Amino acid sequence: MPTTSFKGYNNIGESSVTEAIESNLIEYINWGFLQLGAFYNITIPASGAFGGDRHRLVAVSDPRYTDGQVWEAYRKNWVWESGVVNSSEQPIAISGVFVDGSFIPKGSGCHVNYQNGQVIFDTAISTTSTVQLEYSHKWVSTVAANNVPWFRKEQLRSFRVDERVAGSGSWSDLAENRLQMPMVAVEAVGRDYEGYQLGGHQYARTDVVLHVIAEDPQTAKRIASVLAEQSESTIFMYDPDLMAAQNRYSLDYRGEITPSAVCYPDLIRPVASGGFRYISKVANGKLRIYNSIGQETDRLHENIYHSPVRWSTEVILHQI
Repeated sequence: MPTTSFKGYNNIGESSVTEAIESNLIEYINWGFLQLGAFYNITIPASGAFGGDRHRLVAVSDPRYTDGQVWEAYRKNWVWESGVVNSSEQPIAISGVFVDGSFIPKGSGCHVNYQNGQVIFDTAISTTSTVQLEYSHKWVSTVAANNVPWFRKEQLRSFRVDERVAGSGSWSDLAENRLQMPMVAVEAVGRDYEGYQLGGHQYARTDVVLHVIAEDPQTAKRIASVLAEQSESTIFMYDPDLMAAQNRYSLDYRGEITPSAVCYPDLIRPVASGGFRYISKVANGKLRIYNSIGQETDRLHENIYHSPVRWSTEVILHQI
C-alpha cells in the first residue's frame, strides 16, 4: 500500500543507524583495547623514558578559567572505566591530587576532566605549586572521524614528557584541540540493503573504515592487525537515544565521571537488566563484523603513519 510518511523513524531527533553503528564501534574498540592492557598506570614517582616526570601536572592557561585553576598531564584520555578482566593489572582509580605534599580528595575543591587529562581546582592555586597525581591513561584514542574538526592538531611526541613546556609548541593548544596518537578514527563510508524476509525486515550492510594513525609504522601496523583480526565477530549494540533519554552519560560536561556511569559491558545489557540494548530498530540488538580488510600503511607526514582497516558490518532492521 502506498505510504505518505517515512518508515523507520518516529521523529527527526532520532539517531540514525549509521550514527548508532559508529558510536557502538567506538565503545567496542575502546573497551577491547582496555581489556588488552592498552593503558599506562602512572604512579608517584614516574619518570619519562627521556626524562621529565609523568606524575607531575603543569599549570596551563585556559581562557575559561583563572590561571592556576587548570593543571594538565602529559597525556589526555585518562581511564575512568573499571572492571578490566583480561589485563594483568587494573587501571588506577583517581582519588585525589597532591599539592605541595598535601592530599586533596577529588570533589573537595577540585574535579577531574578525564577526557582532557586535567585536574581543575575550584579556586586557583599558585602556578609555582608542585601538583602530583596517580592516574592511568589510555594508549589508543578512539574517536569518530567526523568529530575531528579541521582545526584540531595531531600532537607529535606526546609521550615525550621531558619536552613538555606549558604554553609552548604543541602544548600551546587547548587540550580538546590536540589529537594524541596512536588513535583510531571510526568512519562509516557506505550502505546497501537487501530484503530479509517477506513482509518486512532488511539487511543493512555498512562499510566502516578504521583510520589507524600513529607516529611510527610499527605501532600503526600492530593496532591495525588487532582490528583486522576481529572479522567474523558479533557484538550487541546499545541504543544511544535510550541512554540520552535517561541522561545516563558516563562523563558530564566537565569530563568528570557521573554517578550513573556505566562501562561497555553494562551498556549492552538487556533493558530488563539495566542496560540499553538496541532493539528499537535493530533485530536482536546485534551487529556482525565480517569481511575485514587491512590496507597498506602510508605516510601522511614525516612522522605520521596511516594504516586503514575496512570492516563490513551487518544489522537486521525490523522497521523497514
